[in-house]
Amino acid sequence: MKRVLMTFLLGTVTLAPAASFSLGGQLRNPAQARPLGSGPLTVLLTNLGGGWLLGMGPLKGERFNVVVPSGFRPPVQPLDVCDGVTVQPAGARTYTAETLLLFGAASNAVATLVQADHPTVATQRGQWVYSDRTVTLRGRCAGLNTYYNLTLRPGWTGVTTESRDGRFEIRNATVNLPYWVQPVLTRDARGTFPALFSGQRSAFRNR
Repeated sequence: MKRVLMTFLLGTVTLAPAASFSLGGQLRNPAQARPLGSGPLTVLLTNLGGGWLLGMGPLKGERFNVVVPSGFRPPVQPLDVCDGVTVQPAGARTYTAETLLLFGAASNAVATLVQADHPTVATQRGQWVYSDRTVTLRGRCAGLNTYYNLTLRPGWTGVTTESRDGRFEIRNATVNLPYWVQPVLTRDARGTFPALFSGQRSAFRNR
């Protein structure tokens, strides 16, 4: 979460205690999923930077529901933000879910799903951040047009980043933005993301 939150996802959510949640949505451009093949497609909630598979769920028609197992505790890190932003209380540890992927197991192809107000020229994007406690972030990053007005709750919180006229505002999500399928990212998903598909860093590993 340092500097600007690069946001990718947010959806209709049902929160359960602490680290468990399910995330559901509908594709605005389902025809864009056809290059992934005719077999079943699965939506994956990931942190590609760390190689983590956090949750998954089948795409049924245009709709999906991604479930994160209730026992999964994300590998949180100390919250780190830019100078100029006040964080209260200090000591929070957080984890950011990075990317939604649409995966075709038969074709081994994968595409990114984004949640935004436009598929390519977005001003608003969404993502999920996990926090181990309630923490508020307020203020402007020193030397940047990046503003925080955000409260993270224990467990997962939906976050929206809005970019307008060179100003970035990071705040709590208040609307459900549509989901868009992006062009095929790779046709060798298992080879491109070996950590993700190995099962070594999966929320489902010990189930």
